[in-house]
Amino acid sequence: MSTNDTHGNERIDPRDERALTQYLTVLDDTGRARDAPGLYLVVSESGSEYLVDAVEGVCECPDHRHRDVRCKHLRRVAFATGERPIPADVDGIDEQLGMHVDATPQRAAADGGIIDAGDDGEILDERDGPDWVGPFPEVDRYGEPTGERFVRCPACGVEVLAGEEHHATHRPACRFE
Repeated sequence: MSTNDTHGNERIDPRDERALTQYLTVLDDTGRARDAPGLYLVVSESGSEYLVDAVEGVCECPDHRHRDVRCKHLRRVAFATGERPIPADVDGIDEQLGMHVDATPQRAAADGGIIDAGDDGEILDERDGPDWVGPFPEVDRYGEPTGERFVRCPACGVEVLAGEEHHATHRPACRFE
């Protein structure tokens, strides 16, 4: 999301800018987020730790809880996992963005395409579908492994058994819907 300054020039939303430039570490399989697809721990420079549910769009930080806004932690997870492309006009992006998650951040290209930030600048065609995250071991309702493995869409969080990705039905508003 962008806003306009007093001269009508487009600029990035301040929370998006903080999500991209501040030192925030996104962890996807540790602590309270361990073995919980869609949950991430976001640790700030001060050492504060917030649990983010990317599927439900919820963060436990005061900014999200009390102001009912999409906080920088939710935005950081979306950028780090490639759910949202990093705007092309942002300077000073944290070098560790996406370093500790099993996904690849993507950067918006000037022509409206997507640049895979983890590769050598290859333009991705969104029609190709998601780059599934996983596979992860499936567990039953008692927490016992079933022997099956599943993958997750990085954009909407839909999960499907590994090898059955072509049968997935994405959530509404998913860019791969």
